Amino acid sequence: MRIIDRYIMKRMVVNFILLFLLLYLFATTIDIILNLEQFDDVARSRLGDDAGFLKRMFVSLGLALNFHGPQFFQFYAYLHGLVAIGALGFTLSQMSRHRELVAMIASGVSLHRASFPVLWVVAGLGVLQLVNQEFIMPRMAPLLLRTHEQIGMASTSSFPIAFTLDSSGALLQSPGFDPVTGVLEAPSIIVRDDRGRTVQRLRASEGVWDQDQGCWLLADGVRVDVVHSGEQGTAAMRPQPVDRFTTDLSPNLLTIRRFGQFTGMLSSSQIGDMLESPDVREADTLLRSRYSRWATVLVNVLIVMIALPFFMHREPVKLIMRTFACILLVVPLYLIVGTFMLIPLPGISPALGAFLPVIVLLPIAMARFGWIRT
Repeated sequence: MRIIDRYIMKRMVVNFILLFLLLYLFATTIDIILNLEQFDDVARSRLGDDAGFLKRMFVSLGLALNFHGPQFFQFYAYLHGLVAIGALGFTLSQMSRHRELVAMIASGVSLHRASFPVLWVVAGLGVLQLVNQEFIMPRMAPLLLRTHEQIGMASTSSFPIAFTLDSSGALLQSPGFDPVTGVLEAPSIIVRDDRGRTVQRLRASEGVWDQDQGCWLLADGVRVDVVHSGEQGTAAMRPQPVDRFTTDLSPNLLTIRRFGQFTGMLSSSQIGDMLESPDVREADTLLRSRYSRWATVLVNVLIVMIALPFFMHREPVKLIMRTFACILLVVPLYLIVGTFMLIPLPGISPALGAFLPVIVLLPIAMARFGWIRT
């Protein structure tokens, strides 16, 4: 059996790699063609207008590789489950066409037993995605956030921070924030009391995040206390130096509020650091993202079990009809599952919401797997 297992797993992995690279190169090529003028403009700005065509083309291809290379890992995170279904279809269709499944049954091997190598490969692809999610994508995040207007840049550019509320009710504003270095330009902070009145104003020339202390270290920081004295009105005290401001508005949280997709690029440890503040507004979103990446591994295995009967059969069948039926079932199923895993459900905790598709799909997958005629 080990020989058969290795044979099926090898074909499954080869088909996955070929199909994944084909889809990635197709999507990348289409994007490069649609934005070729922007790549060429950046190449011209670097080389000058007198540069030759071949040299410009070579630089443009380098810019395209720099822009789309990091997206390889994001492409894998989004589509490895669907591509695994496609690799399953190709693998079992090839084996069916050459009557290898019939030969396995004739030798006394159950089709249920022959399905195990496929499930092992899908589970392995899920584990590989966890490695990608925890160690690779967090490092690639500044590159993945780039738009086509930022082609050739080392990371996404700085962006302004409008007045942003933290869990204590304070407001933070900055004309420029660099998500790579985590530096705030000329931050302005308003601290308020329970009634929403300003009790402190803080200004600084620069703010640098200190992860250990959970605060912004302020350069040339100045604090002005505001005293409310009832009928006498409001009085501002003499400015005092200040060197830090403690808040839950970390660089990662500010980036999440600017780029919603940044949540899916964080590692579990980074999410855990952000959740140390119990009142962070994005707590449910962060928890859902952390749990869903583990639930996705199980979801992919269960959906493969649901798709197996379309291709795992003991007699020749019309594979084209089976393939279309599989597509009509699997693609909407992935869309529904993804919606339930990412959208908050009223009255349901983030952990339960992330694993709810697993609970629903488990009996369906077991029933479908048991329906394989062998």
